[in-house]
Amino acid sequence: MGILAASLVAGLTAARTAPAAEPAGSEVLDLLQVPPDQRRRLVVGEVLSYPVSEFSERELAVGLAIFLQAPLGRVAEYLTSGQLIARDNTISEFGIMAEPTGTDPLPGSPLVKGERDEAGNLLDASPGTRFNLSAAEIATLRALRDATASVSQPGMAEKVWDTYRGLLRQRLQAYQQGGLGALAPYTRSGGGITDPAAELRAAIADVDRVGRDGPELRDTLLRFPAASSPRQLHRFYWLKRRVQRRPDLSLLHQIVAPGPGPAVHIERYFYVGHSYNTGQVITGAFAYLDGTVVFSTSRFSTDEVLGVGNQLKRSIGRGQLRDEMRKRLEGIRASLTRPTSPESP
Repeated sequence: MGILAASLVAGLTAARTAPAAEPAGSEVLDLLQVPPDQRRRLVVGEVLSYPVSEFSERELAVGLAIFLQAPLGRVAEYLTSGQLIARDNTISEFGIMAEPTGTDPLPGSPLVKGERDEAGNLLDASPGTRFNLSAAEIATLRALRDATASVSQPGMAEKVWDTYRGLLRQRLQAYQQGGLGALAPYTRSGGGITDPAAELRAAIADVDRVGRDGPELRDTLLRFPAASSPRQLHRFYWLKRRVQRRPDLSLLHQIVAPGPGPAVHIERYFYVGHSYNTGQVITGAFAYLDGTVVFSTSRFSTDEVLGVGNQLKRSIGRGQLRDEMRKRLEGIRASLTRPTSPESP
């Protein structure tokens, strides 16, 4: 067993043996504002929506819940082992990052055919919404551009991409050492900024609906790295997706509180390359009747819905987010309720 796997098992065991009062599943459903008549629909297999408030014109937020004929312990192990990330088919590449040491760029494969234009666009980066970059990061890329004869020269696209991944390494280290207060704002046109730290602070309110672990998780999210419970597991990921036909790198802080009682898995996207600004997904699980309820509160921020047609844009975006979260929850149910094959004699 590797060091990472051993630490996860140890953390899960310690969490399960810690004395704590387990709230009834109905209490968590009350916090999620799922009325009694809808709870009956939940148990017969429907994926239910519950209300989630949006705090700004940039935000898209949805809440969904599903019932599984599986024990809570099995669902908690699924969340603790990182399966939500590993089984996410929107992610083309990912890696787990260790402690904030070293200055090398983030690992990952080089640009593939069709992505090299992104390197040229990075060299021409300027304040705006095409890239989420700070003023200092834009200055670094411009300095590289000024020293470059042409992005088409051999190896140049890879050098630009490595420079960008180096900037993301610096962002990761800053967050690991200083939390939200160390996040550099994104520079926008006209002298404006988008502050990812402010957006993520507002999103913390969603943990108040997870039950017993809510206050402790709120403190962790607000004061990380100063506040962290030994019952919590922390991992840092880099992820690559393809968003709007462009490569998109993001940085993720994963926090898992595996129990006893409700198990909670938090994804905090504290950096996203483009198209949206930040994201937070809280996935929780608690015992209910003869199975487990899994719920997901998802909140993302994007400047692309601002301006004329804001309400319509947000309605469309909210629907797309709801579809993605529904697929994820149905994927969890399919994985955990599949009949177990009998062992060979």
